[in-house]
Order: sequence, then C-alpha cells, then structure tokens
Amino acid sequence: MSANPEMEEGIVTLPLPEAPATFDLPEPEPVLPGPEPVVPKARERRARPAWLKTAVLGAAALIATGTLGYVANTAAQQRNQAYDAFVSTKATLVATDTALNQAKQDAATKKVTADYVSMYVADTGRIETDYQVVSACDSFSTCRTGSQQLLDDLQKFQSDRSAATVPGGLSASDASLGDALSAAIAADQEIISGMDTNSFTKFKDGFQKLDAAMLNVAKAEATLGTELK
Repeated sequence: MSANPEMEEGIVTLPLPEAPATFDLPEPEPVLPGPEPVVPKARERRARPAWLKTAVLGAAALIATGTLGYVANTAAQQRNQAYDAFVSTKATLVATDTALNQAKQDAATKKVTADYVSMYVADTGRIETDYQVVSACDSFSTCRTGSQQLLDDLQKFQSDRSAATVPGGLSASDASLGDALSAAIAADQEIISGMDTNSFTKFKDGFQKLDAAMLNVAKAEATLGTELK
C-alpha cells in the first residue's frame, strides 16, 4: 500500500490549474491634439508700379551718362593736355629752328663781310703802296716799273671786287669804289702810254687823272670803312 494514495495503481492525478483571474485593462488616456504647425504664408507679390521700370531705366541711363560723361571729359582733358604739349613743343621747335636759321644767316652774313673785308684790306694795301712808289719815282725805269705794278694791282683789285659778294648795305659804296678804280686804271694806262710813246703831255695828264682817281678811291674806302664798323 502506497503511502500516497494518489500514486495508487501508477496513476498520478495532477491538480488542474485554476483559471486565471480576469483583469480589466485600463483605458488608454486620451491623446490631446498638439498645436497645429504654423505654415508661413507666401508673401503676396505686389504689383510694381508702372513708373518703376521707367525710373530704373532712367537711373541706369543717368548713371551710364554720368560715367560716359566722366570718361569723355577725362579723355577730352587728356587730349587737350596732349594737344597743348604738342603746341608748346612745336612752338619751341619753331623758335629753335628760327633761332638756328637766324644764327645761320648771321654767320653767313658775317662770313660775307669777313671775306669782303679781307679782300678789301689786301688789295687796298697793295695799290696804296704802288701809288706811293709811282708818286715818288724820279727816273724812267722806276716810273715805268712802278706804273706797271700799280696797273696790275688796280686791275686785280677791280677783278676781286667784282667777284666778291658785297655785304648788305654796302652796294652804293662798293659801286663808288668800282668807279674810282676804273678811273685809276685808265689814268695809269695813260701814264704808261705817255712813257712808251715819249709823250710828256700824256704822261702829265695821266698823273693828274691818277691823283684825282686815287683821291676818289680813298673817299670810297673811307665810306666803306665807316659802314663796315
């Protein structure tokens, strides 16, 4: 006999589980609605006034005009400055060129005068020396030789004077000198002719004419000397 009557005959009777107690589930708390999201409203596009486009265009045109005007004014000033510089430079060049031309003319004039004076002094010295020899001659040979030398130098003086460039303002005096030289040449030729033909009349008349001609040569030389100063 089993100690546990439930174990009799190998059958174990298990206790039945009790039905679980029924629990009422709590009702869910009501969900309160949250704040509605704020959706930004699109800004209403205001219609542009009709004058705005015109004003904008006008302002742009004004700015462009002002800019272009400034650029144009600056360019004009630069151009004027360049032109003024050009005019000034040209004036300087013209003045310099004028001064150079004047200097060249002065140099040319001085050279002409110097050449004329050189010829005048050399030839005058020779004929005056010859005239002194002829005036003091006391024999046929000295008078004949002296008269021929005077004639040669008188003719050379006349030839040099004719070939020379006469300085300005001396034309009248130079012409007077030429006339006096021509008269002296003619008188000296008469002296030589008188000696060669034994004509005392020609010899004497030639000396009188030579003295008068040489006096005129001296007067012309004095006038030229004064004008050359």
